[in-house]
Amino acid sequence: ISPAADPVLKGAKVFRSEQLYTCMNLSFPFPCVLVCDRVTGEEEIPENCLAVLTRDSPDMLSHIAVRARNEKVLLATCHDESEFESIKVKEAVPIEDLEAMGGDAGEGKWFALETTASGSVTYKRVDPPKEGEGKGQHAATSKRNLKISSPKWVGKYAVGMDEFVSDVVGAKSKNLAGLRDKIPDWINLPSSLTIPFGTFEHVLDDCGENAEISKEIAKLTRKNVVDRDPERCLEEAKQLAMGVYIPDEMWGALVEGMGSSGIEWTLNTSKDGTEEREQIAQAVKSVWASKFNLRAYYSLNKARLNFMDVRMAVLIQKVVNAEYAFVIHTTNPSTGDEGEIYCEVVKGLGEVLVGNYPGRALSFTCDKEALARGEDKSMLAVESFPSKSVGLYLPESLMFRSDSNGEDLEGYAGAGLYDSVPLHYPEPLRVDYSNDPIMTDPKFRKDLLTKVARVGLELEEVLGSPQDIEGCLDKEGNVYVVQTRPQM
Repeated sequence: ISPAADPVLKGAKVFRSEQLYTCMNLSFPFPCVLVCDRVTGEEEIPENCLAVLTRDSPDMLSHIAVRARNEKVLLATCHDESEFESIKVKEAVPIEDLEAMGGDAGEGKWFALETTASGSVTYKRVDPPKEGEGKGQHAATSKRNLKISSPKWVGKYAVGMDEFVSDVVGAKSKNLAGLRDKIPDWINLPSSLTIPFGTFEHVLDDCGENAEISKEIAKLTRKNVVDRDPERCLEEAKQLAMGVYIPDEMWGALVEGMGSSGIEWTLNTSKDGTEEREQIAQAVKSVWASKFNLRAYYSLNKARLNFMDVRMAVLIQKVVNAEYAFVIHTTNPSTGDEGEIYCEVVKGLGEVLVGNYPGRALSFTCDKEALARGEDKSMLAVESFPSKSVGLYLPESLMFRSDSNGEDLEGYAGAGLYDSVPLHYPEPLRVDYSNDPIMTDPKFRKDLLTKVARVGLELEEVLGSPQDIEGCLDKEGNVYVVQTRPQM
């Protein structure tokens, strides 16, 4: 799922844990390997962890897979249950033993993992490194010299695409604006409006109604306080953020901004519209509050960044009634082949894909040169057929997307750290791919996959670098790109 930087990895210890989630807060004092039964796709990888072995099968383009590749951490699935149990019992020690080790891995053989040319992983015990040979590999994240700036509020509660610029909105908004007038007419961009950087901090600090909330959040997020009990402090900060008062001026700006941005949505601000207004307020505040997500805190901490420097813009878009959703990496993430596009497709909304719902997506590769020349032969190669049993559907709604200054720093994969929230929650429905034309009609499948691959080819050419693209197709086959970012 994620190859390591080196074909051979050597760790001092192998630890086992039921869930990767419970290990996110750890910082290993020596290079190690984690064996986890459960990997959901939303976790953060602990510092100085060289490899994660699991019986789960995270999607190639899930958030955990993207972050693992960015940090050059081996993420591998063991499909042999007896072999997985053998590693857990014979090679690994409980994660609870780490504290008693006191930073000393002790004597004994190290654990080596080797990735073969075919992508298989073998393991064996090896002698520890000799004096002068170093102590094994270390995770790349802590070595980077990353910086995060904290943009000031621009004095507006909402901005349209013409104002999607640096220090006002995040990369999601800017990248969409950068595609305007540069892509073919058959690729659609949803109408968009963004609540800019610093709006949350302005509302929190400059509205008298929020004075007490501001004071309490400041206490909870002081470094010497939050570092002692991050789970409790951040959860309390999130709950306080959900109680923030939103001023009337902001509502007026949202109503006006939606109209001028082409978002066909009547924001009812009358007394009869109180319920809808409260739903929108909850969605906006949920995105703001995700600044205090535990996994984001651990990820930024590992990168030596202060989570309180994060500024959260909110990208508002009309939800497309998706028949199929897709994620595209325009350089194959598994092989690093720049001449090959890798894509995954599911029925319904894309959260089923990036959220690592059980089962596999339809995944395929496409040769860029053959696609550009319009060749049919051997252009597409299906890697896996779909087996996900659930699709998410949302016919009429708005999506409020996190668009922070901490998600797309150069050399840092922040995708999935913060929350994107729909105005209404999608309905999960059972799906049967066996009766879907994507399985039963070869011509339909070929045309759909070719169209998806062409999206990747077009956007990479316009933006000039490999892209990580999310989009969908509606029932009529119209293509929409909802976000794109540089591929990590």
